[in-house]
Amino acid sequence: MTANFEHYKVFYYVAKYKNFTRAANALVTSQPSVTYCMQNLESMLGCKLFIRSRKGVTLTAEGELLYSFVAPACKQLMQGEEKLRELMGEQHDHINIGATQMSMRSYLVEKLKIFQEQYPQVKLNIFNYNTEQTLSELKAGKIDLAIITTPIDNEQRLRVVDVKPFKSILVGGNRYEEYGERKLFLSEVVKLPLITMCSTSTTFGFLQEFYRSCGLTMQPAIEVATMDLIIPVIRKNLGIGFVPEEFAIPFLERKEIMEIKLHEQIPERKICIVSDDNRPLSSAAKELQSMLECQK
Repeated sequence: MTANFEHYKVFYYVAKYKNFTRAANALVTSQPSVTYCMQNLESMLGCKLFIRSRKGVTLTAEGELLYSFVAPACKQLMQGEEKLRELMGEQHDHINIGATQMSMRSYLVEKLKIFQEQYPQVKLNIFNYNTEQTLSELKAGKIDLAIITTPIDNEQRLRVVDVKPFKSILVGGNRYEEYGERKLFLSEVVKLPLITMCSTSTTFGFLQEFYRSCGLTMQPAIEVATMDLIIPVIRKNLGIGFVPEEFAIPFLERKEIMEIKLHEQIPERKICIVSDDNRPLSSAAKELQSMLECQK
């Protein structure tokens, strides 16, 4: 006689809670039933899985070994059941969204406001990553949708829809006012201290390629963790930097920073919605996807 999934499911909960009564409560059954099931499992496997005491139970060495295999399998099956229930139901209890800082501020927030007004019962979990991390989480199945900025390394399994173009401009503080009086070549400002995002970001790679296309090497003086930190550092006259134009406009209007215009054309970038064709979306996630991909 071999053990079936129910035996391992009960074993998983007993090992997880280290208590027969708590396991029984989680399984909505009785404590004697749990005890009887574990006695049968130990008999089938020919070894002791638990050491019982007044405080509860602890796993034996054999129990620890078995749990290392059973726990991932049970979690995967439970997640599969949850996903199936979500797909069969009319609405999704929650949607996991991964977004970069730029895409969140410039596109996602307004769209989510509209979605929440129409689907107030759906819980939205939003995670802020850089582009590479967001795609990694999507491919691992930890998020349903990714809202990121180009450039990206597209894969056939991923569905990518461009939704909003944006351009970057070079800006500096008042200390660099003389550089705003005429249009310059990038080679003329390359000697000035450059403030960029950190070297692991997509923005860093994008700018690095832009400098390379101009026959130059980008050498940042200061690297910051988030886009929100670049303008404050520029305002303090610690250097110049490339920022999305819409981020810069309020500061330009207040004359807190100034644009340094270049002869070279900075390539346009895009915000895009990415989903994994190998992972089906719930009905609510599909609704959100459709709303995000709509450019109106």
